[in-house]
Order: sequence, then structure tokens, then C-alpha cells
Amino acid sequence: MTGLTIVLFIVGFLGAQRIHPILLPVFLTIAVYPFYFTFVSLGKLKEAVAIVLLWALITSILVVLTVFWVGEDAGKYIIRGLEYRKEMFEWIMTGKGAEGDINLFLVPKIIELTIFSLASFLTIGFGGLLLGSILLNYMNYYVGCLLLYAREEYFLHALILSWPIYAILRVVGYVFLGTALSRLFYTLIVDKKLRFKEVKSLVLWAIVFIVLDFILKATIANAYYQPLLKLILRI
Repeated sequence: MTGLTIVLFIVGFLGAQRIHPILLPVFLTIAVYPFYFTFVSLGKLKEAVAIVLLWALITSILVVLTVFWVGEDAGKYIIRGLEYRKEMFEWIMTGKGAEGDINLFLVPKIIELTIFSLASFLTIGFGGLLLGSILLNYMNYYVGCLLLYAREEYFLHALILSWPIYAILRVVGYVFLGTALSRLFYTLIVDKKLRFKEVKSLVLWAIVFIVLDFILKATIANAYYQPLLKLILRI
């Protein structure tokens, strides 16, 4: 799967440059979905979660490396890349913005979570993975830009802070939830039953991780991450 993801990332990025940015997340989703669907259909949900987390890590590294190779212009070919980078850099400089303000991020995050859940359920995961790829790509474009602007003596600090703990928890929570919903719809189609017992543990853990994301984002983003990032960046 690793080799396939790398190859399809290259194909997708070239397609994004020449045709449309949507091709990058589409090809990345195609890279993981056959493996994911096989595990979901067999009821091997731990394996399904593991393969998606591995894929997320690989694609994250690829996007960040692409930013180092291409520069900030890579954002032109990543959906919402330039917009998200601008939003995050303004937050780092001013402390104002949706990143740490629950009044600004709560409703959009709930809408995002609802769309992700429906997409995961109704497409047995493909739509959820596609949306997840879009979210990961613009997040990692920002991470790449952040590292480009890191002061040389603080590069390691910037690397550690670039993916905040609450964002990591969110990714894991989304993967748990998406996998559970994929399995539910698969069993509904094949067995004509919603087998909630099979996915109960995954759903509970998903809720824990997503709630923690909300709590930590609302409390430590402005108090901890923003001032530290402002200190170590050349912006």
C-alpha cells in the first residue's frame, strides 16, 4: 500500500497541476480504499483503522515534502491550501481566529463531522476517506509552510508543534468513526441488519477522541500553541 500511495500521490499531484486539484485527494483515496474495504467487509475493523492511519501518515509526509520541493506554490494545487495557510498564519500572528475560539469553530466542526459521518456511512467509507484526504492535505500544506518559516534554531520545536495534539486526536477519532459507520452500512446492505454491537467500542472511542479534540482546541490552542508558534516562526 505504501508504494501505491506514493505512485498515486505523484499522479494525483500532476493531475491537480494540469487539470483540477480534486484529483489529488481522489487518487489518494483510490490508493487506500481497496485495502480498507476488504478489511471492513471481513469485519477486521482494527486492521481497517490501522491501514487508514498508516495511509494518513504517508500522505502527510508526502504533502509536507512536496511543499519543501515546490514551495508555497504547492498550495495552488491543494484544495483550500492557500486559504487555510492564510487563516492559520493570521491566527499565529494575532491570536484571533477560529483555531482557538470555540464560538467560531464549534458550528463549522459539527457541520464537518456531520458531512463526514454521512459520507462514510452512505459510501462504505469512500466518501469519508475522500473528505479526510482533503482535510489532511490542506492541514499538511500549512504544516509544510510553517516549517519553511521556522527559525533555524527552532526547527525541531516547529516540527513538534506543527501537528497539535488535539488535531491528532481528531484524525484518530474520525478514523474510528468512519470505520464504524462503514461497517454498519456494509452489514445493512449484505445482512439487512445494522450490527451495532460490532462497532460499539469504535464509536465510543471516536466520541472520546472527538470530544477531547474540542476541549483541547478550545483551551490550549490560544494558551499554548499560538504564543509558542509566534515565537519560533519568521513571520
